Amino acid sequence: MTARSIPTPRSAPTRRPSPRPAFTLIELLVVIAIIAILIGLLLPAVQKVRDAAARMQSQNNLKQLALACHSFHDVNQGLPFASFSATPSNPAVNYSTWIIPILPYIEQDNVHRAWYANPTTAAQYNGPTAPAAAVIKMLLAPSDALGSTPHEQVAPGANPSFPNGRYVGLTSYGCNGGTAAPLAFVTDGVFHYNSRSSSTRLTDITDGTTSTILLGERHGFDRNWGALTQRPANDMRAYSAWAGGPFFAWRTTLTEINYQLPDSVATAPPALFSAAYFDLYYRRLFAFGSSSQAGANIAFADGSVKFLATGTNLLVLRELSTRASGNVVPGEW
Repeated sequence: MTARSIPTPRSAPTRRPSPRPAFTLIELLVVIAIIAILIGLLLPAVQKVRDAAARMQSQNNLKQLALACHSFHDVNQGLPFASFSATPSNPAVNYSTWIIPILPYIEQDNVHRAWYANPTTAAQYNGPTAPAAAVIKMLLAPSDALGSTPHEQVAPGANPSFPNGRYVGLTSYGCNGGTAAPLAFVTDGVFHYNSRSSSTRLTDITDGTTSTILLGERHGFDRNWGALTQRPANDMRAYSAWAGGPFFAWRTTLTEINYQLPDSVATAPPALFSAAYFDLYYRRLFAFGSSSQAGANIAFADGSVKFLATGTNLLVLRELSTRASGNVVPGEW
């Protein structure tokens, strides 16, 4: 028998895919335009969310600092001073801002102990790891221009008192010093020098703790600050040390919220240390403000925190900064 051959299956013919139509140039441009519009709509929304988050974080910082002042008050029967010069009865107590005595109440016991372990300026400020150089997150508003690194006041090797350089940590917040510059020694606010008055008790705030400013923000940037101070930078890092002296952590109501130096300073700055210079210097240095053009966060003596608008009437702001004027705060705020 002859073997039958088994036929092999015929393969099905392959089909070539039909070509897909490509995007035309006009269609591509329309898609790009739609994406650009969506991004343009999305970015402001994202920025608003970031700004709101930064504002809430700063409000929380102020809330914690206000509660720390209250805790200090409970223990010491008075709020801290804006600065405290050693006295015969308190020779070991010496601090340059209201922040130093409340350090234990904001979980900075180590910094507080290091500050008093060797209470000399050389030890407290020498090098980037010195107590005064500590970067404390709670003291910085997230949107401030100060950054999150210590400020170098003196470079290493430039001064034998500070062989490792002189460095300071920074703060966005200041205490309420009242209605005038500190050199006027007006004590109508809540914080002042110990050499001028006794510490303020909450019961001394007879205008009401709900309507008396305790602490507030300041934005550490002004586009004309360098022209006024004849320094290379417009940020205010050199004027924002939390342990650098009362001027750097003090606020007053010499001027309105978010005051900025006039542009005339850039073209015709007043002579350094003249009366015109100090007038602008104090107004800007002590002004409440923030990175938001809308206003600034303010902590009140009862521990509450509110956002005060940039347009808040200066008369209202000044009444809010006095503790015992006896006047009724006018209008809405």
